[in-house]
Amino acid sequence: MKKALRNFAVLFLIAVLATLPGIAFASGWVNIKITYNGTVKTFRIPLESLLKSGRYTFILNVSKLFEPKPQSESSTANDKPVTTPAQGLTADEKQMLDLVNAERIKAGLKPLQIDMRLVDLARKKSRDMIQNNYFGHTSPVYGTPFEMMKSAGITYRYAGENLAGAPTVQKAHEGLMNSPGHRANILSPNYNRIGIGVVEGGPYGKMFTQLFIGTE
Repeated sequence: MKKALRNFAVLFLIAVLATLPGIAFASGWVNIKITYNGTVKTFRIPLESLLKSGRYTFILNVSKLFEPKPQSESSTANDKPVTTPAQGLTADEKQMLDLVNAERIKAGLKPLQIDMRLVDLARKKSRDMIQNNYFGHTSPVYGTPFEMMKSAGITYRYAGENLAGAPTVQKAHEGLMNSPGHRANILSPNYNRIGIGVVEGGPYGKMFTQLFIGTE
């Protein structure tokens, strides 16, 4: 009796679906067309499996179904990094990028482009310093910043790293600009890409890593 009621409910649902736009039936399949942001996708659901399982509740997150698949590491070529300014950055990282590029523009230099591969490494380095309780350019996990970039498949002509610990972005930036070596990295004409990783924690409140590369 329960099975008959269940099958009746499925058939009733199918009858209702048949009246909706974008729904079609062919050779034992339900074809459902969904349009989202101008993109059309078709989903095929076998009627037989519905009748056997009685599963007629579907939950679709349309934005998830239509969002681009993430790039694998192998698909991101070294000469084609993601360099859209500020895309994917936290508020702190965006603020630091703006401060760095303001300094460069004031000095007559081109602003640096964000390279999300470097952002990923910079975040790992900041997190590593907090978790392993150290502050330095050589990580017990990743080695030097140059070894870290090499392991990630990042090539460059020039490379450098700035580190800072401070409670705010502004204080970290001021400390870096007041240090001749760190200031030289920020204002180097050899660099054209940057990754910034800001992670909360540690004895200073937040840990900051800036990774620079020059590819030209």
